[in-house]
Parts: sequence; structure tokens; C-alpha cells
Amino acid sequence: MARKQQDNAPVPVAQPAYKVVKCEKDRWWEVRDRRGELVCVTVYKRGAVEVLLRLSA
Repeated sequence: MARKQQDNAPVPVAQPAYKVVKCEKDRWWEVRDRRGELVCVTVYKRGAVEVLLRLSA
């Protein structure tokens, strides 16, 4: 039987819809969408993660 040639094209990696980012030299945490646009700002990381979970649900 003939072997199939493997396609060496890179597999696109899916980016998460939202991400939590720490503001430099500040205590604020940002939730940003995949285009990098600001969705919200929180004081605590726990709050940012909660927003992220609720947006992803």
C-alpha cells in the first residue's frame, strides 16, 4: 500500500476568548478579549477570573 504524505503545515492554535492581564506597577487586573480590547478592570485577580468564567459560560 502507498503511504500518505504527511502535511507539515502548522496547526493553528485556538486563542482563548478572554485573558486576564496584570497591570504593570499597579494593583489592577484587566480582562481583555482576543483582539486585546479591554473588557473590564478589577482590583483583585479573583474578581478578574470570576468575570472571565462568567463571560465564557
